[in-house]
Order: sequence, then structure tokens, then C-alpha cells
Amino acid sequence: MMVAVGAAHGFAESLLLAGTGIAPADLSDEDLRIWPDQEFAVARNLVRAAGDRPGLGVETAAQATLGKAGLVGLAALASATMADVLAIAVRYQDLVSVAARYDLVDAGGDEVALVADGSAIPDDLRGYFLEREVALIFVAGRALDVEIPGVRLELELDVDRAAALAEIATVERIVPGSSRTALVLPRRFLELTMPHADSHTASLIERQCRDALQVLLDGGWKLSTLVRERLLRDPGTVPSMAEVAAELHINVRTLRRQLTAEGASFRGLLNTVRENTASELLRAGATVEDVARRLGYAETANFTHAFTRWMGMSPRAYRQSQSRDR
Repeated sequence: MMVAVGAAHGFAESLLLAGTGIAPADLSDEDLRIWPDQEFAVARNLVRAAGDRPGLGVETAAQATLGKAGLVGLAALASATMADVLAIAVRYQDLVSVAARYDLVDAGGDEVALVADGSAIPDDLRGYFLEREVALIFVAGRALDVEIPGVRLELELDVDRAAALAEIATVERIVPGSSRTALVLPRRFLELTMPHADSHTASLIERQCRDALQVLLDGGWKLSTLVRERLLRDPGTVPSMAEVAAELHINVRTLRRQLTAEGASFRGLLNTVRENTASELLRAGATVEDVARRLGYAETANFTHAFTRWMGMSPRAYRQSQSRDR
């Protein structure tokens, strides 16, 4: 969705995908798994190019379809009631591209709240992503042929982003500057019968969702993957091994031992992240000085020395070679 929005604004796919490890040709692969760090990298490229302006998240959400949500979208479409739809969406959210974590909070009474927790989103992207995630709720409602009767939309966003969301949100009241991001719904809405309900199809697709989630959990959570994800989150700020271990709630010794068991090392992962990010930024047309700055090097000369060691040529020579190949 983000690449499509960027392209609509005239930005090259190579620019939007810089630093992600994803090639433009990969986007047509239906089995492509986009990791959170890669999504954050694309978003950062989009926001830098288009500007971090209110409405960009809504514009991105408008690109969403049930088909792009894969099995989860199909399961939601075939669900019997809105309660089933929300249960599916929360239970299998790891199978779709969402940056926030959703939860349905039921404190009793006449209302329930669909809460979006954006605490894991990098600070510089939180406004964009929270706007996008909230807008996605209403886009999904339309795709399901349902009008969402929101009682109140609480936003950890400013009035300008709230105004952008007001263009799409079917809600009685919007409260910017709130302590949480939540769509408050009338409890009776959970009882709504879905227009395309099909119990047999719903059961079949949910079983496929369970299988897909298990495959993801079994194969996707290597420690080296988590470390790489953390390093890619902000290539310009390099955490120490101790800091990464603390974030993962393990000690440095365990982190080092487990990475070794997976055939990796902290320094090797860091160099790989920097090497890939640098080469992709240079291919996208960034200057050597800009790449050095974005990767956290205090001096361009230090970056040039490291890049030459990785690639066997200077960054300027690499950039020129890529320009000739276009």
C-alpha cells in the first residue's frame, strides 16, 4: 500500500524500498513476507519523500482491500457476526500488515473498545501509522458492506490528524490528544449479522489461518531475525549488544551463544544491515554524505573505508557503476 501511494506521488519504487532488502520485482510475489522492520523502513522512506503530513495515513489505508488481507480478509468476510469478525481480526493480526497491536477491550456495560497499541512503532513514524491503522478499520468496514456506528474515537494524535480521519470515520465524536487510541463501539454492534456469512467457508478458512499462523511462529522467530529487525529499525542509531540483549530480556552471554548456534554474530548482522542499507540507498540516488549520515557515521571517510571493505570499491565508484547500469 505504501509503495502504491508513493508511486502515485511520483516517487520511484527503488527510493521507497531503499534499506529494506526488498526488490521491486519482489512485490509481485504473493508469498513475500514483510517483516516489521522492513515496513518501518518503507514508511520512513515515504514520509521523508512526501512529508509527514496529516492525511497520508488515510491515503495509504484507502489502498487496502480484503484481498490484500489474504486469509484473514476472507475469514472476516465469511464470518457470522461482527463479534466473529473482530475475534478473527485480533486473533490472526500477525498474518496481515499492521503496525499496531489490536485488542478488543470489554469492561462491561453498553460499550466495547477496539484498542490499537502503537507503543512498538518508532517515535518518528507513530503519527503516520496510528492514523493509517485507525483509517484501516473504516476501510475494512466498507469492504465488508458494514457501516461502523462508532460512539467515540479516542486518538493519541493531534487535531490535524483527527481532522484527516474525520473524512473517513463514521463516528459521533473524535477526541484528539487522548491517552490511548481506541474506537468505542456500542455493544449491540457485536450482534450484527454479516451480509456475506457462510459458516462452512468461515470454518475452512479459519483452519487455514491457524495453520498459517503456526508456520509463521515456527519459522519466523529466530533470534538473529529479531536482532536484525532491531538493527534495521533505525540504522543511524547503533545500539550496543548489551542494549539489544536487554530489549530482548536475555543476557549478553545468552545472546552471543544463540547467535553463534544460528551461524550469526552481532557484528556480522550489524555489518550486513549497514552494507545492504548503504548499497540500496546509493542505488536509489542518495549521496555518499547522506548515506554516511543516515547510517550514523560521524565522518564520511569512516563510512567510505567500511563500504570499500564490504564491497571492494568505494561508495562513489559503486554509485557510478549503478548509474551506468540503468
